[in-house]
Amino acid sequence: MYEMVSFDIMLLGLTKPGEPARARYANAMARLTGKPQRDYREPRLSFDEPLFTALDQGTAQMVARTLGEAGALLEVRRSTAVARGAGDQLAPIDTCPSCGFVQPAGGNECGRCGLIFSKFEREQVQQMQQDRGLEDALTKAIKARDEWYQRAHHYLETHPLAAGATAGVTEPIATGELPFLRLNSEEGPILMTSRRIVANHKDQSLSIPYEMIEDVNFGGGLVTKKSKTRMQLVFRAPLPAGEGSSKSLTWLLDKESSFFKDVVMDWAFARNFMCGACGARDLDFRLDAGGNHCRCMHCATDHKIDLREALAIPTNVQ
Repeated sequence: MYEMVSFDIMLLGLTKPGEPARARYANAMARLTGKPQRDYREPRLSFDEPLFTALDQGTAQMVARTLGEAGALLEVRRSTAVARGAGDQLAPIDTCPSCGFVQPAGGNECGRCGLIFSKFEREQVQQMQQDRGLEDALTKAIKARDEWYQRAHHYLETHPLAAGATAGVTEPIATGELPFLRLNSEEGPILMTSRRIVANHKDQSLSIPYEMIEDVNFGGGLVTKKSKTRMQLVFRAPLPAGEGSSKSLTWLLDKESSFFKDVVMDWAFARNFMCGACGARDLDFRLDAGGNHCRCMHCATDHKIDLREALAIPTNVQ
């Protein structure tokens, strides 16, 4: 039958002589054993009587670390005895999760760093809940992204993208992003992908997640340009455009591109950003310090919007 390896711990001495060193050693032994400090004020050195016997590896490491920090010189020997429970040698103890300080069990706070255990446990539970919420929201976001990729793929099956459809589009296509429709306008090419609209507008390259589009307006033929159709995108928050920002932008589509008006409307109104903390889709948008941000109206989590990846990334979790 397999027997667990065990260890004995021998005391060789103290790193520094004097009363302070003996006091630190006595305090550490009292915390480990639950006995009075006076029992350990005069360390007894003996190679025949170990301080602790037949400890399992984890307990031996903890004891050696605790006594070593108290200034004790130790020798840890392989024991000939079978590892046994430490209950008859060690008092119930707590190890501070912050600084590793070993102390008698049942205390309210760490004797070294002052960590309040109950508060730490509450914070750990809250952090676990937040992590679970983020994980669930991320799972939903990935699922939604996969569904939109499949939708774009199905569209391509009946409407193949022409060769060279990405010509003139300077904004790079992200990994896992699928282009499915190109529109041509007087202002520059417009590429619709499974994540966003990548467009040129007056010599500027734009990345516009569908989630940022609040409204789409199509006008009829213009008086001077009857072959063109006006398309205006209105955004939930101003987008960087040139030297400033704009809440709406307008393109003049050519005749062929104007036939895809229903496709543009369908994709623009189909989804909203998902909160990265609670999964809600009720976000309040704003432009702050030159960047796009939003706040969840359910859990007050703030997000930074990545225009290229078409993601709302949590910046604080309540």
